[in-house]
Amino acid sequence: MRIHILGAGMLGRLIIDIIESQPGLVVGGVYDDGYPDINDVYGYPIVGKLDAIDRQPAASLAIAIGEPKWRKKLYEEKKSRGFELPALIHRSVTLSNHCTVEPGVIIGPNSSVLAGSVVGRGSCILSHVNINQDVTIHPYSLIGAGVIIGNNAILGEGCHVGLASHVERGQNIKPWSYHRCPEGGGRHA
Repeated sequence: MRIHILGAGMLGRLIIDIIESQPGLVVGGVYDDGYPDINDVYGYPIVGKLDAIDRQPAASLAIAIGEPKWRKKLYEEKKSRGFELPALIHRSVTLSNHCTVEPGVIIGPNSSVLAGSVVGRGSCILSHVNINQDVTIHPYSLIGAGVIIGNNAILGEGCHVGLASHVERGQNIKPWSYHRCPEGGGRHA
């Protein structure tokens, strides 16, 4: 399957790593608003600005924009135009047979999603994230690298959990909020 990537920044490079880790997936092209000044990422050509994908026949897309409100906007817009947004999961990820990963989800290397957990559509889970049992991550959330999410936590739609933060067991994070641990504290703010 050919995957076209919307965005050539850090998340775009992570998605390239994910695609390259999975047999049967290939990068179909990269789109970024920095085009034509930026014309290549990891040897893959940038073929146009983000809106150039709309002139292509429906294809499989990966959204490499981290900001949750933009992820939602792009996901819903592209889905309504007939584009497919498959879940992309690095081959090193541990997924329980009893978890749910919805379409458009990105999961980076060395992460885990345990039994009973649900990762909502369009969410982005970076590397080394530990999602424990019975966690609900609502759509379009962004979970930073190194985050640990305790059992039964609920993360509202579009929330952003910052780098190396902890979400306590049973904690409820409000939709469209930013959650992080205070520097050096190891506990949530």
